[in-house]
Amino acid sequence: MLRIICVVPTRMDSRSDEHLLTGSGRSTRTGPDGYPNTIEDPSTGASITFIERSVDEQGEYLLMDGVLPPGTDSGPTRLHPQSEVRSEVITGRAEMTVRGERHTLLAGEALTIAPGAAHSIRNDGAENLVVRTTLRPPGEFETAIRALYEAGAGGQPDLFAVAAVLSHYRADVRLAGLPWVIQRLLLRVFAGLATMLGRSPLS
Repeated sequence: MLRIICVVPTRMDSRSDEHLLTGSGRSTRTGPDGYPNTIEDPSTGASITFIERSVDEQGEYLLMDGVLPPGTDSGPTRLHPQSEVRSEVITGRAEMTVRGERHTLLAGEALTIAPGAAHSIRNDGAENLVVRTTLRPPGEFETAIRALYEAGAGGQPDLFAVAAVLSHYRADVRLAGLPWVIQRLLLRVFAGLATMLGRSPLS
């Protein structure tokens, strides 16, 4: 079930959402516990800053700030099999598509996406789109996204490497549009080839 709720924007760094499958993976880490830390995609200018991973009264969560420059999107439509996503627009205008339904979100608005719901986000505006995303539970999503950035997904993706990552982290992130029973078989085949060819970032 989807719900749009109004929130009061908070001051934050201009980085956010999960810019999936985009990157040649520049990474910056700060803080004694590794947070906050940022990964960037030089080919698009998109980035994600992982702010914190912690536990509150609702359980474990991962908080992320990301930025999408004008004309960019979050990559192929995807879903999180076990996690709920809450994305709040801080600046800009977000065009979010969830289960095929389009939603326009402005600063101060948020959308909660249920586990398993296919979604994507695009910045069709003239300014940077800044979104703050909370993932519950986080699973190994951060590790999966880092591996995808290292695979160079976005500019010149290594499809074998991407398949290896998506196969390994299938509990945390999946592509939408292809039935999972077929997608899983294809990912296994390509992941196996990636290992044979020495192109798996997980090796």
